[in-house]
Amino acid sequence: MTNGEAFKATLVVIFSIVTAGASAEPMTFQPGGNDTRCRECAFIEASGEIVDDTPRVFERFLDSAPDYAPKRVRLNSPGGSLQAGIRLGELFRARGIATEVGSDRVDPEGRPDFGGRASLRTPGVCASACAYAFFGGVERVLDEGAKLGVHRFYSKNALAQPAEKIFTGRDLDDTQKIAAAIVLYLVNMGIDARVVALAATAGPDEVYWIDLEVARDLRVTYEPRAWKPWRLEPYHGGAIAMSETNDRTKRMVASCTRRLGPQVVLTNLDTSWDVAYWFAQCRTNIFGGGHPVFGTEVAPAHVQVTKRKEGGAFIRFRLPTTTPSLTSSALFSVGSSAYPSACMSDQYEGSRANFEPVVRLALTNCFQD
Repeated sequence: MTNGEAFKATLVVIFSIVTAGASAEPMTFQPGGNDTRCRECAFIEASGEIVDDTPRVFERFLDSAPDYAPKRVRLNSPGGSLQAGIRLGELFRARGIATEVGSDRVDPEGRPDFGGRASLRTPGVCASACAYAFFGGVERVLDEGAKLGVHRFYSKNALAQPAEKIFTGRDLDDTQKIAAAIVLYLVNMGIDARVVALAATAGPDEVYWIDLEVARDLRVTYEPRAWKPWRLEPYHGGAIAMSETNDRTKRMVASCTRRLGPQVVLTNLDTSWDVAYWFAQCRTNIFGGGHPVFGTEVAPAHVQVTKRKEGGAFIRFRLPTTTPSLTSSALFSVGSSAYPSACMSDQYEGSRANFEPVVRLALTNCFQD
């Protein structure tokens, strides 16, 4: 057995005596969401206390679910076993599972995506050991109104007899190992280890609730597909406006060339599917008129699709004017009356942050091409 394996085996014993003191029904997993064309609409609802068997229960659920079941778990839990919470988070990461905080309610009007149950998202709470499970998500979303909380962990004996001197030198040694293991887990999950300091501010009957700003700052939340604010960059004597997703697989660039005029270029670097084919099909597959691009219509004749040798593709829209209304940053928007459902996507919603002033500057500061 290596030193690392021995260390991990020791922690299994230590963690087994550490708990958040939660008291609820054991966590269950069930289908949630609705059958629509957005990737986030369907999810797996996980509600209840995290107990020792929870990771195995989740594995059995995944193994029995259809291949098209969503890899997105929605957590609503008061906590439970720290060891099981960390094991569940590691399982989420190994299986490529995204996590979010919240509950749901059955939607009798909905269309189930899988498993015969359709539901709608409602606010929820993920605290204590649940937060550490949440940290394992490859994508981590904290909805408005959802509550994510951390605190110091205690043994049940200590909570029952807070004034008694019941700890030994070995207990203190174990406590340091627990703290080290938690920090190592956070680092491995890409979370800022300052979360431990926040947890230390909350006592046995308290919870530190992590707000959205702190969650973003400490990388508690991570949305790879979310679009960054627009920024202006100088280019060939002019300027271009650019926004990209956090994982840099998609990019929008608005610019104006002195020869061709204003244009918007959408790039998708995803190599897992034929992006160029989809762009090409949707270039002409519209319901009359043109493509709605940043508040103006672009005729299909002024749209060009190029496949990249490295994978992925880009689509170029030549705008008829340098002063579009800039009413929307979304391309191929879900719900757009211009497209059939097969050409709608939530991947290209873009960012509203800095959108209007930055794009307008780029479209009126043409560069030499």
